[in-house]
Amino acid sequence: MQPIHIAKAGGAVVPAICDVPEGAGQIVIMVHGFESSKACATGQLLFRRMVPAGLGVIAYDQPGHGWAEARREPLTLSACFESLAAVENAAAKRFPRARPVYFASSFGAYVALLYVSLRPHLGRRLFVRCGAVNMPALLLGPARDPAARALLERQGYLQPNLGIGDPVKVPARMFADLAAHDLFKRFRPGGTAVRMVHGEADPVVPVAAAQAFAARFDLPITVFPGENHSLNADPKTPDRVADLALAFFRGAF
Repeated sequence: MQPIHIAKAGGAVVPAICDVPEGAGQIVIMVHGFESSKACATGQLLFRRMVPAGLGVIAYDQPGHGWAEARREPLTLSACFESLAAVENAAAKRFPRARPVYFASSFGAYVALLYVSLRPHLGRRLFVRCGAVNMPALLLGPARDPAARALLERQGYLQPNLGIGDPVKVPARMFADLAAHDLFKRFRPGGTAVRMVHGEADPVVPVAAAQAFAARFDLPITVFPGENHSLNADPKTPDRVADLALAFFRGAF
């Protein structure tokens, strides 16, 4: 794996790691979840499984997450979109023969689903792992508490803890972004194929929400019985997820 730093138009830097085997026809761009980073267990899974199968992998830190370069950039939806655009454009320049595809988890799936709906993009396949289709409710609900609202007005951000990883600063602008971006209303399938997987016992994003989203937009979804938000209660599940992702990226649903 090679560390790289990708410059964004406004001067911010996206820290990333990549491994692209010679002759790779596809590059998997991993979009990590809230309170996570490019170094998460899912990233390790993708490097372990995709690269030997001939696919490249690029994992990067979203704004407000991971390495210091990314943490310096406030977390907003536009910043998230710009980071993803910078990563896929850099991948296209470095590896022009490899087509980008997306593997997005939780909050990262929320970002990626909006990105392919609202922005020009290069990828035509998006694998959604425990997608936070209810992301606005996850953060806006606690932010409506009077004490939280007062704190937000006083310091300009909140640092909610979803119990997933390292707490992240969420500025007032991001709460406004969430309020304006209900995925059930803003998602447009367009020319990007989407495939979903979810845990039946996910305590963060209820499986009913994921199933409702899949049904509304006629998306294939696999539900893993007894699985949690990380899809790792059964040690065999991560590799089963990787198997499904590989098949999907290669053209099968």
